[in-house]
Amino acid sequence: MSLYANFKVTKACKAKFSVLAGQSTSLAVLEFHGGGVNPPHTHPRATELLFMIEGSLEVDLVDTTKKLYIYTQTLQIGDMFVFPKGLVHYRYNR
Repeated sequence: MSLYANFKVTKACKAKFSVLAGQSTSLAVLEFHGGGVNPPHTHPRATELLFMIEGSLEVDLVDTTKKLYIYTQTLQIGDMFVFPKGLVHYRYNR
């Protein structure tokens, strides 16, 4: 089974939203169905902000700035989480 089987991304890009051109900003809608995983990854040039609009989602952040530590939190509707630039993170819908 692919890690992406129950995970969908819809990106807002400058082709559809010309106002984004040159703004160093991006937006995406992520949909996680049961068992959906966004595998460990990082964004070397940007901080990511996640806002929950439906359901719940487990988020994990690997902090290597001082000592290896994994932050885990289950987000609910209305919660927000920040993934700092350059840190490994992933998401999972149980």
